[in-house]
Amino acid sequence: MKVTRVTFALCIALSMAACSSIDGLVAPSSENKAALNNRDSAIDSLSRASSCCQDYSTLPYATVNAGEDKWLPIDENSPVFNFSEGKSYFAAFKLPQNSGDLRITIAAEIGKALFFPSIVLMDSQFKVTRVIDSKVFSYKEAQLMAGNRIEGVFTIDRTYVGNPNNETYMVIYTPENKLSETTTILSEAKLMARATAVVDPGLKDPVIPRSPWGLLKLQIEDLSGDSGKDNTYKPAYQDAVNANTPKVDPTPNKLVIAPAAATAAVVATAPAANQAAAVPAASVAAATTVATGTMLAETEAMYNQLIQKAVSSGDIEKAMALASEAERAGSGSAKQTLVNAIKNSQK
Repeated sequence: MKVTRVTFALCIALSMAACSSIDGLVAPSSENKAALNNRDSAIDSLSRASSCCQDYSTLPYATVNAGEDKWLPIDENSPVFNFSEGKSYFAAFKLPQNSGDLRITIAAEIGKALFFPSIVLMDSQFKVTRVIDSKVFSYKEAQLMAGNRIEGVFTIDRTYVGNPNNETYMVIYTPENKLSETTTILSEAKLMARATAVVDPGLKDPVIPRSPWGLLKLQIEDLSGDSGKDNTYKPAYQDAVNANTPKVDPTPNKLVIAPAAATAAVVATAPAANQAAAVPAASVAAATTVATGTMLAETEAMYNQLIQKAVSSGDIEKAMALASEAERAGSGSAKQTLVNAIKNSQK
């Protein structure tokens, strides 16, 4: 692979003894020169290409795993589909389902042209949940081993494992009706000046046109235990939970205490022998404790055991209903118990 002057200058600046090992760390640009540089050929090829499929459900989806990094050449060998903005070459993936939240990073390498990504995300029924466009992507200048690129980051929610509304499919394409737009990047001379601490010669920054072809990098990270959320879509859970949740009082076991005047009237009209039992002080104290929404440890443990048992027997709907009921009653661990039980059942 050709080592550019900028990269060479960076190697010198960092006193890198093994600059020849750079080939395995940077984008495979040499192998994808046509995708990065031949915009005219790409536009001509797109004009002659036919759509591969009728709708989103028939696209060829590849499977990706959490923790996976991969380079994606988009060229004449990629499939084509008629999107709402026109035809485009694309890459399509089925996202990991049994994981924590996913942070996805998509970077597009910049050559003499640029494949500027848009991303369609869909649920398990191929219903579009959102479209991620240019607002999420920003220019990243060449630095160390990475070349000029644009990069976008977003998060896939996995709060409820098995939710049919979870984002399940992802399609990466570039809008045909925006191929006339451009992106301005920093000149190679300016980057070299920064790397070597010399005066910027002031050359004009290049203006890069968009192209139907390009080279992308896809990174998928499992965010289990990480509270960071970037551009998150939170799916509703109507079909999977609400339809299977028993209709119960949202404040179970809460004793309704009558106003003081009414209570006094009840006590006054009760037989003398029963007045002490009408509103016992201990019952009022107990009702006050129950009304806080906390759950006894024994009750919480019972719910968790029932949830685990339902998952083990394959009755996920019952497990979800139990978790929902336990949460309303004050459990702080039911939802996590459900998630862990489902994950363990799929190992």
